[in-house]
Amino acid sequence: MPPIQLSHFTTIDFQDVRPQLLFSERRDTKYLFHYKEALEILNDLKDNYIIVLHGEQNSQQYSTVYYDTDELDFYKAHHNGHGNRKKMRIRTYEDGQAFLEWKQKTNKGITQKQRTTTIDAIPDDLIPQIEVRYNRITMYSKTFEEKLTFDFHLNFIREDESIRIDEIVIAESKRAKNASSVFIDSMKKRKILSTSFSKYCFGIASLHTSIKKNNFKQLIVQTNKLKNEYDISSNY
Repeated sequence: MPPIQLSHFTTIDFQDVRPQLLFSERRDTKYLFHYKEALEILNDLKDNYIIVLHGEQNSQQYSTVYYDTDELDFYKAHHNGHGNRKKMRIRTYEDGQAFLEWKQKTNKGITQKQRTTTIDAIPDDLIPQIEVRYNRITMYSKTFEEKLTFDFHLNFIREDESIRIDEIVIAESKRAKNASSVFIDSMKKRKILSTSFSKYCFGIASLHTSIKKNNFKQLIVQTNKLKNEYDISSNY
């Protein structure tokens, strides 16, 4: 696959991004598409978004370990469509910095997020369930009312099993509740529908042999279909 070219974007160092732009309370919208489409989509965004640099790099490697109860209560709440649901994870960045993060989604579709550097403050009833590794491109709209992330080279690891997916990209718009989005408008023009893709739930459903996964089977089928939509060995 050809590398993603971002030299035509304006850039900003991550240390210059003001904390209030992280949107602790926001509206999140996710999209799933093929790597080939990502190259075209990113080119369409160059006039309206700014790439965030980390040590002069325009992408960063992430490792995220998700925690759940022994009975996978967080996973089951998502699977069963509960409006109020939680996730807990430790996210480690390429430079080794790590954060403990709690995410809760409300019945109104608002995501609330808390993070701390105290990564040992994990409740006793939660244990690590899966690790997800990937590369991420982060950008902001030039109005700084929206944050976009593009995750690629996804690798799901649980115990001795793993699944690596290089053919798809997960994009997410994180914006203030009433903010407009050039990116979302672009998705609509391309007829790419939003999705509720959860890396944690996808990984558990794909790698856990005995867990209930009926409500995620369609997502797994969609992902496999998207993987095979293009010949990734061809020149784009």
